[in-house]
Amino acid sequence: MKSVFKTLSLPAMATLASGAIFMALLAVRMGWFQSAELPVSAPKGTISKSETWMGIYQKSLKIGMSHRKISQAAEGVAISETTVMRLNTMGMVQDILLQTEGVLNADFSLASFRAEIKSGLFRFAVSGEVQGAFFVLSANGRPMTLSLQPPIYLSAALWDAASSAGLSENQSLTLSVFDPLTMTPQPVKITALGTDRIEIMGAWQAARKVSVEVMGSRQTAWIDTDGSVLQEEGVMGITLKKISAEEAKDSALVAGEDLTLAVSVPADRLIMDADKLSRLILRITGVEIMSTERQRFDSGILTLSREVLSGLSENYFAEPAMFLEPVALIQSDHPLILKQLWQIISEKDMPLVRIQKISEWIFQNIEKRPVLSVPNALETLENRMGDCNEHAVLFAAFARAAGIPARIEVGLVHLRDRFYYHAWNSVFLGKWITVDSLMNQIPADVTHISLSRGNPESQFEILGAIGNIGISILEQQ
Repeated sequence: MKSVFKTLSLPAMATLASGAIFMALLAVRMGWFQSAELPVSAPKGTISKSETWMGIYQKSLKIGMSHRKISQAAEGVAISETTVMRLNTMGMVQDILLQTEGVLNADFSLASFRAEIKSGLFRFAVSGEVQGAFFVLSANGRPMTLSLQPPIYLSAALWDAASSAGLSENQSLTLSVFDPLTMTPQPVKITALGTDRIEIMGAWQAARKVSVEVMGSRQTAWIDTDGSVLQEEGVMGITLKKISAEEAKDSALVAGEDLTLAVSVPADRLIMDADKLSRLILRITGVEIMSTERQRFDSGILTLSREVLSGLSENYFAEPAMFLEPVALIQSDHPLILKQLWQIISEKDMPLVRIQKISEWIFQNIEKRPVLSVPNALETLENRMGDCNEHAVLFAAFARAAGIPARIEVGLVHLRDRFYYHAWNSVFLGKWITVDSLMNQIPADVTHISLSRGNPESQFEILGAIGNIGISILEQQ
């Protein structure tokens, strides 16, 4: 069957892919370190060497597999995991490799870890070590130090911690779990749901059923009596299920349902000439939408208004300095970023002109194609390709290097009869103005619905909207 995306322009296609890709990574990354067979309430020195294979399924299709190992370390527990996935985005099939390893303390709290994602030309590596009340990190070679309140955990310790707490049915426990992709701790709520029976490798087994809530999303897991995970169910219909080593090695991976469609939100009417609209009024169900300078949400009604490029000023520092500073994935102080920037703009350019030149350069010079990686401004510049996530981090790096506060906006954008997950930017020129460098729009059209904004980690805050949001188009002006 001919794909509907064959009729779309390349910029539009790249827009559609990015949100879907990140939702797939989010669904699986909660399994990082998660299914290693940790004995329940095991005392120090009793960990036995073991390994677990998990199949990753999108509905009934096997799109990936994961191999996890656990063994006794000198002072605690050593765990490692290799995950491969085959993902379909807009009819384009791509492979992704995730490799992780870590050391846990005797109480299963985090001591150190290393994680890496590889896909095509793109590679993202992050490592870290807990040193007292500090977490010393390196992201693609860029050092940073976080102040954290110990203890913090990787997902592997969740089940042991829950068991040690003696949770009875409907009781909950909240732990601070470090997420290697966002490089931030996240509160994770574990709730015991009682006992259940589940079929694994052709046999029915008794299991403890638990829910895990993080960033507004809920996953369900079935835990064996020895502490190992038998099955996990998450967003987008993605399921992880324990399988035998023979099955893992013998069965081939297939590309599942197109992720761009799997996470998109249908609309009940077409929006024609979106770039000419000054206002759009929608009815939103299932989630709360934040109100911003350009969108107002009240009692389920969202009114989006296109900004006007008047009343701008050079009072940049009215906003937090964080949107001028370099961060791990927005390397605005890197020599290569600075060199390219000053080939795009000049010292005499006014701020709006600088933004226009930066957006135009990215639009013309960054190939628009889906990328299965963590968005990284420097890597995007070097590889000259990426979807909207890569466009957004590179734009933010250039803008900050040019002395203009810039942040990343994440949400939905309309195309034909659906809304697709997307990322763009906003810059502060006396007031916040949206910029979509993938579409080369300043300001962005009114179909851009912002769900979260900030630095790159904000992209993960929209997980709770997936599969829950409904949109009806009420009025177009």
